[in-house]
Amino acid sequence: MNWRAVAVVGAGYVGLPVACTFAANGIDTLAVDVVQERVDKINRGQCPIVGDEPGLADLLSAAVGKGKLTATTDPTRLSGAEAIIVCVDTPIDEGTKRPVLDALKGASRTVGANMRRGALVSIESTVPPRTMSDVVIPVLEEVSGMKAGSDFRLVHCPERVMPGRLLHNLTSYDRVLGGYDQGSVDLGLSLYSTIMKGKLHPTDLLNAELSKTLENAYRDVQIAFANEVALACEELGADAFEVRRLVNTCPFRDMHIPGSGVGGHCLPKDPWLFASSLRGVPLRLVPAAREINEGMPRHMVELVGSALEEKGRSVEGSRIAVLGLAFLRDSDDTRHSPSLTIIDELSGRSEVVVHDPFVAKPYRVPLVRDLGEALKGADCLVLVTDHSAYARMDLEMVKGLMRTPAVVDGRNVLSPERCGALGFAYRGIGKGTRKG
Repeated sequence: MNWRAVAVVGAGYVGLPVACTFAANGIDTLAVDVVQERVDKINRGQCPIVGDEPGLADLLSAAVGKGKLTATTDPTRLSGAEAIIVCVDTPIDEGTKRPVLDALKGASRTVGANMRRGALVSIESTVPPRTMSDVVIPVLEEVSGMKAGSDFRLVHCPERVMPGRLLHNLTSYDRVLGGYDQGSVDLGLSLYSTIMKGKLHPTDLLNAELSKTLENAYRDVQIAFANEVALACEELGADAFEVRRLVNTCPFRDMHIPGSGVGGHCLPKDPWLFASSLRGVPLRLVPAAREINEGMPRHMVELVGSALEEKGRSVEGSRIAVLGLAFLRDSDDTRHSPSLTIIDELSGRSEVVVHDPFVAKPYRVPLVRDLGEALKGADCLVLVTDHSAYARMDLEMVKGLMRTPAVVDGRNVLSPERCGALGFAYRGIGKGTRKG
């Protein structure tokens, strides 16, 4: 099919690069979003996503300049689209760990009320298994008065993007494409092949839903293993990163990297999306992995206390400089960042200040862009995110700025030997301090 008009519902980390990529391929593309400020920025050719995101800002500016990309808050304009791609948030309730599908239901109602007959609808949002059959299809059919498979086509093509690699992953990675029927699969293959170099793997809706939630649950379990090994190495006096290197010399081993915690939109919630679909299978491994990974930021706080104690101080009353509010290197994405838990744990006990070169909005405590200002008078430096700038820090300068030379490294950025030689009390995830 020669696609002429595509619409994307949701212009965030997933939807914006999707819209820009279709527009760059000569297709008239409409980005629909509820945030007026984001819509206005896009229409001015300005990228609302901050951080090291190769090619996105230029692609957006060029697409808007050529008139191929337009953003709007008016959902009635969806009626002009041959394909509508839904990229909205599907979070969980942090208390119950149950999915919150309000945005998806709302987007489905909006699409159903405005789509043309014969349109292809693609859900890229990650959803719990059976959401397509139990939620999306009933809403689309009820609101539109049309039937899936005959009056409109439907696919689930879950995204595989991540901040810092949005365009690369979108165009180069393989994708799973689940279809309501063969006609839907055929149209979905036609649509996505216009923007992708990676291979499309057709299947049904349920298998596509399962594959997405499980690929992230699998990674979460792998990271939990690495984090548990890191905790063991700290007790035993070993270096988890050297142990990891040695383990991975064995064929078919791929031990992951431990760290200060698991952040981002997907990994902290997708295992729970999978679990929410089950009633009779008592999951043990997936919840245990979540518990380990959610505990790492609190362990960082324990290390802060240990480092300060070595220097004769306590957490109470100390000035703590947290480096990195985003969850990912050189990104502005703070969703489920380990720093949020660390700040929550330290606030009220310490004077906390946060530095991040990319994030614009603070979380509970002062956020500064000048690294020297953040470190001035600090009693402990807590490195949570491995932004590139932190690897270039002059530790002698850092020590000169701080009141108390204590560091906690959650990302294996700093050299324990160098820190020790300069008189820092050093603690690091996976870095044992026991001698002998």
